[in-house]
Order: sequence, then structure tokens, then C-alpha cells
Amino acid sequence: MVSIKKRRSAADDFDVYFRDLRREFEEWGGKLFERPSWNQKASTIEPLRDMIVAPTEVVVTVDLPFTRENTLQVRALDENTIEISAEMKRKMSFRELGITHHVGEFQRFHFQSRIPVPVQMKKMKIRFRKGMLEVHIPRGRARSESRSRAVGQK
Repeated sequence: MVSIKKRRSAADDFDVYFRDLRREFEEWGGKLFERPSWNQKASTIEPLRDMIVAPTEVVVTVDLPFTRENTLQVRALDENTIEISAEMKRKMSFRELGITHHVGEFQRFHFQSRIPVPVQMKKMKIRFRKGMLEVHIPRGRARSESRSRAVGQK
């Protein structure tokens, strides 16, 4: 019996290519593209923020409108990550913000941010005024630099 191998058509090749591409996109998509800035299950939204890396400090500015000041929390999760959360005075819906393609509401601000340079988290200073939070963190030396100097000193 002669074995006849069926040749794939160009359409079949395209199907295989796009199936593999879709699988790669699903695997890497969360890492390459922005994720939503809200969590509907936790009723939280990420606030607008900015980070400035200056020669002597890192300044994180966060817009927290309608925040209950007594619920504001700024924590150092580790030596280069901060977490900011706060409860809002009232629940807000996406519709109030002009977002019509999502349904739901949120009542807390929450986000975590990695600081891209070595800092001294223990010397962090916080100021909250009129819905704007400023976090000032003095820059520090990298661990390897501080160790090499300590070893080299008498």
C-alpha cells in the first residue's frame, strides 16, 4: 500500500500560524500590555500617579480625590516597593467618569509601585493635602556598593 501524504494548503498554514500566535499572545499578553487599572472584585481603582527620580530623592505624587484622609495608608512592602491605599468618601461608578463600556463601582484607591533605584524606605516622608499625596523617599546606595565600601574600610 502506498502512503499518500496530504499537502497542507496555504489556508491551513495560516490557520496554524495564527493559532500559535494567539497562544503566544495569551501567554505573554499580560506582561506586554497594560492591565486594567481597576479590580471589580475588590472594588478598587488605581489612582493617577507620577514618579520623579531626582539625584537625591524619589518623589511619588498620587491624585486621590474624594479620599477619607484617616484611611490613607502608605506602606513599604520591601526595599523597593511601596503600596498606597485609601477609602473614598463615597462609591463611584464608571458611568460617573464617562466610561460606558464597563459596569461597576469602586470605593477604594489601591496600587503598588516598584521604585527603580535604591532608596531608604525608613526615611520616607508623606504629605497629603487637598486630595494630593506626595511621598518623598531619599535615595540610597545599592547593597553591593555599601558592602564593598564596608569591606574596604579599616
